[in-house]
Amino acid sequence: MSSSSVLVQLEAAGKAYRRYATPGARLRDLLGLLPEAHRPVAFEALAPLSLELQAGEALGVVGLNGAGKSTLLQLLAGTLTPSTGRVHRVGRVSALLELGSGFNPDFTGRENIFLNAATLGLSQEEIAQRLDSIIEFSELGPFIDQPVKTYSSGMFVRLAFSVATCVVPDLLIIDEALSVGDGAFARKSFDRVMEIKRAGAAIVFCSHTLFHVEVFCDRALWLHKGRVEAIGPTKVVLGAYQAFLDDLSRPSSADEKPNPEVGLAPAKIVSAVFQINGVVLAHPESEPPASSHFRSDEPLRLAAEVVVQRLTQTPPPRAAVVLSTEAGRILSSHLMPALSPGDVESGPNATLRLQFQSDPVPLNHGLYRLGIYLLCERGEHVIEWVDPVASFRVLHDGPEQGYLRMFGSWAPKRTDQS
Repeated sequence: MSSSSVLVQLEAAGKAYRRYATPGARLRDLLGLLPEAHRPVAFEALAPLSLELQAGEALGVVGLNGAGKSTLLQLLAGTLTPSTGRVHRVGRVSALLELGSGFNPDFTGRENIFLNAATLGLSQEEIAQRLDSIIEFSELGPFIDQPVKTYSSGMFVRLAFSVATCVVPDLLIIDEALSVGDGAFARKSFDRVMEIKRAGAAIVFCSHTLFHVEVFCDRALWLHKGRVEAIGPTKVVLGAYQAFLDDLSRPSSADEKPNPEVGLAPAKIVSAVFQINGVVLAHPESEPPASSHFRSDEPLRLAAEVVVQRLTQTPPPRAAVVLSTEAGRILSSHLMPALSPGDVESGPNATLRLQFQSDPVPLNHGLYRLGIYLLCERGEHVIEWVDPVASFRVLHDGPEQGYLRMFGSWAPKRTDQS
């Protein structure tokens, strides 16, 4: 891309704080009355970072708590001023950080729309033009003239999201929630974010859910203790980050062994439309109860029950099975083909049972886990997931190392010497 498509540019931008023993010490330092020897050493929340974001690019930000992710997002949003360097932004910025943090609880929903939309740089005339569409998207028409302090948390979030995305920004910053609310609104909010991305906005998405980051982002940035550990293609960075998480979760003693729990997954209500009712892990020819031990040459059977709770026009979902290490590192996944409406019985409480059996997976000895995900019919939006639903141990007596067994053959090759 040309330089004109750069929407965000950080030039050695960083943030540092001084931590004082008392408020009085802070005041004396501001007044120049605190001796140099008593001034605290600055704490670097985010080391100087240089970064460019192009139009239409989505950057995922990952890292442990305290890594500097929130500091970076606030610098990008303009709610923090960098201690060093500078942040250059082009166009309008919209941030989904703490949704509704600027709402006045005594104002009505309508009044808060005008209040918050003004912070996006919209004039009163522009807000009035968008007012009906904001209210329609939020689905809060009957309650829009009530004080927001009377709203439920779900209503509050829906209104805040509708305002924050009422215009297509040049830069959209998302902290954790790629879609908000529950049920159909979560699907609708995800589609709105995808529309903003397709319209050419640069997006920064911070999340602990690596599955979402990998699906949504073009590049990834891994922060650790305020510094950049890696930045580059999403799969490469997430692979390095997951290996780091694996090391953190590895037992400190060889005697420490996790205790796998195998059986039905807890019921999970999804959108008041779909429900993951139960998952059983078993040998292909066996019946429940589920098994927790398999040999490395055996296939697995995963029987999952998905219940359609009421008649709906929502297209049938697609299920995915995810195989991970005990620490959560994804080894493989399988997405089921799209269903047609005729595959699902109509009427309330109709039941669709899905069964999946894998081909033999050459797993080495160790503990593994399975998760099940429900996605929209396009395989993009994660409706709900239970991960893990079951843990199982693979038994193998060979000396091979690693997660997977490598098959092949060795043959001696004689070298004649003259």
